[in-house]
This record gives sequence, structure tokens and C-alpha cells, in this order.
Amino acid sequence: MTIRKKDLNPALRRVGTIIKRHRIDLIDINPSRSDFILAATSSGLRTDWISEKSLANIENGYNFPSLPTLYNLAIACQISPADLFEEVAGAFSAYDSTDDGLVD
Repeated sequence: MTIRKKDLNPALRRVGTIIKRHRIDLIDINPSRSDFILAATSSGLRTDWISEKSLANIENGYNFPSLPTLYNLAIACQISPADLFEEVAGAFSAYDSTDDGLVD
């Protein structure tokens, strides 16, 4: 079954946007996914900690990262894992599935 952009869960899209914003905000790293993944190894992550395809799927709202992956994304984005977890939780708590929109 093909998933269309309009059929994606809005909360997952918000999570992807959060991850992508933190990745692109890194001023000392080229904003490409491959450079981001490679640069994260200097933070102590393994070279195969995530694939470009997995990162793209997360950022585009197709997949939700596991807790270990979310933790590694926080390390790679040079932010506190607790802060990233809080932002991601907010992406879900702000979503009201009854009206397909965000709660004001």
C-alpha cells in the first residue's frame, strides 16, 4: 500500500520537522544527511548508527524513531535527550486526532 503525504499522521510529520530543524541548525556541520550522520561519530556514535534512508523516512514523517534512535538523534544534534524527548512528546500532545489539526 502506498502512503501519500496527505495520509501521513500529522504528529509524525511534526516529529520529522523537529528532527530536521535540529539537524539543519547545526552550524558546524554541512546540512546534508550523510554529513550529519558521519559527523555524529565524533560524538561517540557508531558509524552505522542510522542510515540516510531511515533518517529521511523519520524527517518526512513516514517512520517514528525508536527510543534508542531518538536518543542518538539528540546526541547527534548536540542537544539534551530530555529536551528532544519533550519536544517530540509535545508534537503528539498538541495533535487532536478528532479534527486532524493542532490544538490551539
